Amino acid sequence: MLTRYRMEMATAAVVFLLGAIAVTGAMELDYGWAEDGPQAGYFPFRIGLIVMAAAVAIAVQSWYNRTALTREVFVDRAGGRRVLRFGLSILALVVLSLTLGMYVAMAAYLFVMMRWQGRHSWLASIAVPLLYTAATWLVFERWFLVPLLKGPVEVWLGLA
Repeated sequence: MLTRYRMEMATAAVVFLLGAIAVTGAMELDYGWAEDGPQAGYFPFRIGLIVMAAAVAIAVQSWYNRTALTREVFVDRAGGRRVLRFGLSILALVVLSLTLGMYVAMAAYLFVMMRWQGRHSWLASIAVPLLYTAATWLVFERWFLVPLLKGPVEVWLGLA
């Protein structure tokens, strides 16, 4: 049986590994402080250490509460279905991003999540994704000058 204790410990292990990856990557760069400020690996190194410390805190807290957490089932059938729907929708977002571009995929994902998962009104389910996608385009493409994946719709609109 998959208990909450096992999942908390597995989560702590994965989070610790991600922090260690960040620290290792930062160590390939200069991660100190130079005369002109922080070097390239400064923030990733420290964030990695913070993430690793958080993982240890998760593990310690779970270990102290292991008796109660071992009795608790992590996910039931209904919860599993919700997680599966969420996971599949994220997978669809990735596939759509690669084929139709990030902005179309983002709008479609937000629409589906709001309308069918969140049961919001049609107006909100259409307006929020369009406004959010437009704001994201403005921030990334115009202000930060960082292009995101584009697809045929952006080319058709002359935004690519």
